[in-house]
Amino acid sequence: MDPPSQPAPSEIPDLVRIGSISADTAINVQTDILDPVIFSEREARFVLDNKGILHSNSRITLSTDGLANTDAEGRAFFPANIGVHSLIQRAALRVGTKTVCEIEDYNHFAAYEATFLPPDAIKEREQVMSGRFMTIAPKLDARSEAFTSASNSASITESLTESKSIQIDNGKGTVPMGANAKVWQPISGSGAQTPSRTVYDFQDEKNKPTYSVLLADLFPFLKTNQLPLFMMSEQVSIHLTFTTRQTDTSSERLCVTEGVTLAKDAVLVRGDCQLIADYIYYPQEMMEQYRQANAKMSFTYVDYQFVKRTVAAAEFAGQLIQNLGGAGRIVNKIFVAAQQDAPKDASLLNNYIAEGPAVSGTTTGQVVTNLKYNDNFLYPIDVSNDARHYHNVFHSEGRVPYISRDLYRGEGQLATDLATTPGSVNFEDYNAKDDLRQKFFYTAYRLNRGERINSRGVELYDKRTTMAGSSTLRAWLQVMKVAQLEDGMLDLTFA
Repeated sequence: MDPPSQPAPSEIPDLVRIGSISADTAINVQTDILDPVIFSEREARFVLDNKGILHSNSRITLSTDGLANTDAEGRAFFPANIGVHSLIQRAALRVGTKTVCEIEDYNHFAAYEATFLPPDAIKEREQVMSGRFMTIAPKLDARSEAFTSASNSASITESLTESKSIQIDNGKGTVPMGANAKVWQPISGSGAQTPSRTVYDFQDEKNKPTYSVLLADLFPFLKTNQLPLFMMSEQVSIHLTFTTRQTDTSSERLCVTEGVTLAKDAVLVRGDCQLIADYIYYPQEMMEQYRQANAKMSFTYVDYQFVKRTVAAAEFAGQLIQNLGGAGRIVNKIFVAAQQDAPKDASLLNNYIAEGPAVSGTTTGQVVTNLKYNDNFLYPIDVSNDARHYHNVFHSEGRVPYISRDLYRGEGQLATDLATTPGSVNFEDYNAKDDLRQKFFYTAYRLNRGERINSRGVELYDKRTTMAGSSTLRAWLQVMKVAQLEDGMLDLTFA
């Protein structure tokens, strides 16, 4: 009797690549809740079981002890644009002793990625899942919020269509007398209103919210591939390095209501730091056929190299020429952010921002940039137009950033304050003019020739006139890597 015929490799569905497979394929998902094998205020490490296929939407949960803020009315909360991602400074995925993916300054990396999240997804999902609430909406003119006192009438027309300002809209109404007041507190007979929205009660750090982070957000490798753990013999682990806990009353982990001082920085709760791992199982014969047909398989994926340094305002004004590395690598794109010294928690975004030249009533300054690699400039003429800078971000990513020109380069005059625009509102008593305007000025570059970078590396030419002070420059280079899995052992090389 002839042995049963084996399916051709082309007939075996690709179980690892993210996408659709036959609708009649049986799938079983097993969820394990894993505690870290190492945990401290500085780091945590998780070890995965070598079984099934790791789902890329597995999550790591994190929470704090709720004791950072002792003020009776004010609130402590995670930054508006990145939420609980502010707790993670570095993320690494390792197989054996080899690092598959690693992202430095991950919290700042997450701030860039968050600009591409649709506002509806943030408002309806991310507020609960990760603590983000960076959804910008126009503020319609409302007579009640333009009173200068309870006895005055407002010199403003009520409107359902007209807006003269923008602000974070998380779905809550305003508190007339400011974020530190009660929503039911009557308007003062003598003082001016300071209408402000606030975070939800469940987002207040006092209430110890537990949020989660997707593995696919931590490791870009998992956005296109799932790990076939059942085919791997080496230990697979996830290493997280947490944002440094401050010893004074400041924080790089949390933000706080304007005018409120933290009692101490947030402390992580070990019991809530867990990996919720989803392992996918297909019929045993299908997984065995896949193992045999892919005894030697390879993944092509992207990883990021990181450059960070301090740049003085005078150096930016005279044109910064910074070598970003990348020699001998295939670099697809680069994105850059400059963050000036910030007051940390006394803001809506903490330090997770990207800023340009100082904005005044008459000018937003000028940024002139270009890249040079393989002895040629990326652009034949340096880019100085702000709309072109914004377009280059879209062109590099292939997706539109959901940020207005006010938030990008301080143009438009809609990110304003109560003094300038009666009827505008604050958020946790922070106005949009000081805390949102030009806080998302990222520049991005797509290296479009598909060439390997020569030994000189990539050089960034960046002139900014005039920055308000010294800045921390961060640049991430997206490089191509190849992972080969053979006989359970993973080998990594640069493409």
